[in-house]
Amino acid sequence: MATLAHAHRFPTVVPVIVANSIPIVGVLAFGWDLRSIMFLYWFETAVVVFYSVLKIVTVGGPMTLFWIPAHVATFAVFMSVHLMMILALGPSHGGGFFPRAVIQDLLHRTWSGAVGLVVSHGISFVVNFLGNREYEHTTVDAQRTAPWNRLIIMHVTTIAGAWSVMLLDAPEGALVTLAVLKIVVDLHGHLRERPTPADAVPAPSRPAAPPAMKLEGLLGLFGVFLLLCSVLFVVGSFGEARRASRIRSQWPTVSAEIVECRVDHGTRDKSGKVSRHVRCRVRYDADGVEHVAAFSTRNTYDPEVAAAMDRWVAGHRRGTVQPIHYDRADPARVSLGEYGESIDPPQVGQTLATAGLFGGAGALLLLIARWWSRRGLRAQRS
Repeated sequence: MATLAHAHRFPTVVPVIVANSIPIVGVLAFGWDLRSIMFLYWFETAVVVFYSVLKIVTVGGPMTLFWIPAHVATFAVFMSVHLMMILALGPSHGGGFFPRAVIQDLLHRTWSGAVGLVVSHGISFVVNFLGNREYEHTTVDAQRTAPWNRLIIMHVTTIAGAWSVMLLDAPEGALVTLAVLKIVVDLHGHLRERPTPADAVPAPSRPAAPPAMKLEGLLGLFGVFLLLCSVLFVVGSFGEARRASRIRSQWPTVSAEIVECRVDHGTRDKSGKVSRHVRCRVRYDADGVEHVAAFSTRNTYDPEVAAAMDRWVAGHRRGTVQPIHYDRADPARVSLGEYGESIDPPQVGQTLATAGLFGGAGALLLLIARWWSRRGLRAQRS
């Protein structure tokens, strides 16, 4: 198994580094934020799954196509949970768990990085798996489980790093550090799948591959992932509370003039309720310089909060004076802070409830996996 010390002996590490450097360029040159980077890493899961399907069919032949949908479906569940967490890193105007407008905007912003990932993984597939005939030394079961080993490590690292960046209020340096961390993790995963140059002599026969991932292993992986999500939601709620406290105590307060303020409507939920949020533009003076900036609240389906939004907007016509906070380091960033709690109440309680739901589901899956494993051991002994 190759390590980072052998990276210079593998030409395919160059596309890996180039593709994973695109987010750094995006942050420094095009203003990519945390959610943009995490969305790109989420998209990479789909790329990995796509090439894993090609590898499985290459090794097992056309007959493997019959159970490929089940293989893809397990990753679809994983990606759905992951995408919900990513969309929670920023405002999701439009309502629903997967607001279409937000996803389209993220795709438009990160398409160059997505192309880079498709090309990078494609080069590895053609050069290593086909060109170096790696398919002769593996099995269908090994290729079916290989993506999980790499994706779990990659996403645990990047999600934990993302929440750390969020606690720091996403400065550019922290985002670049996260991208560099991803490069190291991806290089490690890429090289881990290759033999060291000294061991690269083809074997006379196909070696025994790792055993297929059993049901209890898959349940255990999902359980651990959900428990990690629970922990990160708790950390996220702490970060939200810390950010609110920092805005109140460290961001200066200034009187701003309302330029425009309205209530926007989003999508309907299953019960017919329409999500709503307030969006305003304000003009204010910060250290002798006039600025015009926009702020918006979270989406809500709560009728009481929606009614408060209508009242607030009715009382804040053009020219109305409203106290706001602004970030001294970046005066274009503004917040209502404690002045807007009636129309944008803190969501710490909801976040903690979500953490409890994820944690309970993860613990249940781990218990089921443990019971299933013991059941299999008893069956073997008898």
